[in-house]
Amino acid sequence: MTTRTRVVSALLGALLLAGPLAPIAGAQQPAAPPPQPAPDLFQEQLKAQQEAERSRGAYDAGAVAVNVFLVPGRAITCVLGGAVGVVALAATFGTAYRFASAAVHEGCGGKWLVTGDDLRPDPHGASRMESY
Repeated sequence: MTTRTRVVSALLGALLLAGPLAPIAGAQQPAAPPPQPAPDLFQEQLKAQQEAERSRGAYDAGAVAVNVFLVPGRAITCVLGGAVGVVALAATFGTAYRFASAAVHEGCGGKWLVTGDDLRPDPHGASRMESY
């Protein structure tokens, strides 16, 4: 009978340790080492922003160089498109107004100034130059 009593006692003890007394039994285990401190995300973001600011200056300088040629070129094509439109209207006595309008829009439409953001490569691979 003593073996039966010991077996029953061992089973009851195991059930108590596995059930309602599990938190108490777990608290007696050796403590785990403290977790390592996480890297400072604010510092990482700040470093990334500073790097972006440094590269932004180069793209802005490139935009100024592009605008030196783009703006006068757009002005020339706008004036020439307007002249072609006026000549087309005069030659057809005003009936080629769609052609005249298209000639003016071709020379004067679109973006006249380039910014540094327009020159910066898109991280997703899409081209920003499609609107020109």
